[in-house]
Amino acid sequence: MINIRDVSVRCGRCLNFMTLTAYAPREGWNAYTFECDVGSCDPAGSRTVVEVPVALDEFAQKHPDCGGGCGTR
Repeated sequence: MINIRDVSVRCGRCLNFMTLTAYAPREGWNAYTFECDVGSCDPAGSRTVVEVPVALDEFAQKHPDCGGGCGTR
């Protein structure tokens, strides 16, 4: 099982941590979008999408009402 809340994602431009900002279900996958915490990096150039297979997505299974996106900004 994969819990997206247990994953740390760092910005490839400034090496600061990124924050989970969006969730989107896709066929067989859940896509989580992260953006740089610092705010000085251009989101279009530093945005990261992590895709998790639905069958392994523990966070989305525990929070079906929000599709795993609870607590995002």
